[in-house]
Amino acid sequence: MLLENKVPSIITVILLLAFLAGCQDRNLTKHLWPDLHDPYVRVVNEWTRKGAIHSGLDTELIAYATLKSPEWMDAYVQKKAADFDLSSEEREQLYQDHQKSLERETEIFLALAKGAGTRRERLRFDDPMWSVYLQHGDEKIYPLEIREVRDPLARLQAYYPYVNRWQDHYVLRFPPVQEKPLDLIMTGPLGRIRLGW
Repeated sequence: MLLENKVPSIITVILLLAFLAGCQDRNLTKHLWPDLHDPYVRVVNEWTRKGAIHSGLDTELIAYATLKSPEWMDAYVQKKAADFDLSSEEREQLYQDHQKSLERETEIFLALAKGAGTRRERLRFDDPMWSVYLQHGDEKIYPLEIREVRDPLARLQAYYPYVNRWQDHYVLRFPPVQEKPLDLIMTGPLGRIRLGW
């Protein structure tokens, strides 16, 4: 009786082992974790930082920030050109536009998920809860713009894979900062997050 209950489990394990033995490691990881082999996702991961503020067992805030570096911009242009089937002229124009924006400003995409006990208010310049700035050496650099991003969720997820529906999404524009190290600081009564590149 006891053996009869284990037979389906044993058969399942044997079939799974047979399947895994027939798969090459490379193909298996491509099927299980396709993002690991996506060059764009690798670049996004390289330029994205994550931080959180906890209060006891509660999470007050989770922040993801992607620095739009020259490497990120190049990968983004290639992906967008492929996604929207851009002509070579359109691709070149998109590339030139992004090169000019890199010279004019430092831009960060920010996704914020607030804890259950935290009111979901939009991040803004006169925010009573948060001060947001870049730290470059001893210099504090405050944003020129904090703009909420209202693009469709599917589009945001295509370019920022960590995005989900429980977050608020922003673009932060700062004066240009060419040299690293560079830290994005969010600080306020609930705590402090430091994300560094």
